[in-house]
Amino acid sequence: MSRTLLRTFCSAFIIISLLVVATACGKANTNSMPDPTASPEASPSTSQEAAFTFKDTKGEQTLDKQPARIATTVTYLTDHMIALGLTPASTVKSQNQDFPLYLKPFLNQVDIIGEQGKVDFEKLLDLQPDLIITDTNSSDIYDKYAKIAPTAILENGYVAPDWQTAFRATGAAFGLEDKAEQVIQDYGKHMDEAIAQIHDKVAGKTLMVLRIRNDIRYYGDMDYKWLYDQFGFSRPAVFPVTSPESRYEVLSKEILPEVDPDYILLINDNDDIYSELTGFSLWKNLKAVKNDQVYSVASDSWFGGYGPNAANSMIDDLVRLFAK
Repeated sequence: MSRTLLRTFCSAFIIISLLVVATACGKANTNSMPDPTASPEASPSTSQEAAFTFKDTKGEQTLDKQPARIATTVTYLTDHMIALGLTPASTVKSQNQDFPLYLKPFLNQVDIIGEQGKVDFEKLLDLQPDLIITDTNSSDIYDKYAKIAPTAILENGYVAPDWQTAFRATGAAFGLEDKAEQVIQDYGKHMDEAIAQIHDKVAGKTLMVLRIRNDIRYYGDMDYKWLYDQFGFSRPAVFPVTSPESRYEVLSKEILPEVDPDYILLINDNDDIYSELTGFSLWKNLKAVKNDQVYSVASDSWFGGYGPNAANSMIDDLVRLFAK
């Protein structure tokens, strides 16, 4: 073979080899680029992580993804969802004019959608929630909620024997049982620390839990058994018989001298009636009044609260008042 022919053959071989390599690279690059016309296909694990399932009184529902804009219509459920790590984007005010003090630190960027029992549906619709959480007190308006967004309707937590039972039920509804148990355990540690500071200082001292509403209400073991059994306060000789159906006894002011407690925890929801009560000599002659041991506590937590944040705030109140 002549040198000229050999050079021509080698040059042709090199050119053909380069073309083959370039073609292969071109195919590889084409395969690695996404097709803009193709629908993205999520992997099973990604799809499963994005789904959000809950169980309520209607059964089980699954949302396509974790809700980013949750709305709650009951204060205790707002408390529950905060504790479970699902702080709502919108919720109702308490029976007072704003969010309860014990929840305010968590609700700086949260929209108000009315008052408990008086939700502003237009405002709720404007906010476009991903999920609405309510309870069976709102059964008659469930359909109105469901037209706005998927709605979880839970059993009325206020009828549970204690906030822990209600909170566990909420945790279970959203598959967060372990988180709920951890929150309850943390509360137990908080209580144990408070008991260590208070018990010996108040043991044997009588305590009355009094709420001024449209009448004078004397609360007992149905709501405040833990004050007596765990913190060491004694029950006055005259003590109310309570039950889930009757959580307090209406008290005649003439009975006050028979109760005559060492301490009064006062939940005042009616200034007019309280002012009238404090004008009576029967009130002025009580031991707790004469010794300046009538302690006002917030209605939002001590009466309206039914969740872990409210419960922890009550423990903080006790430490503030009695661990002196």
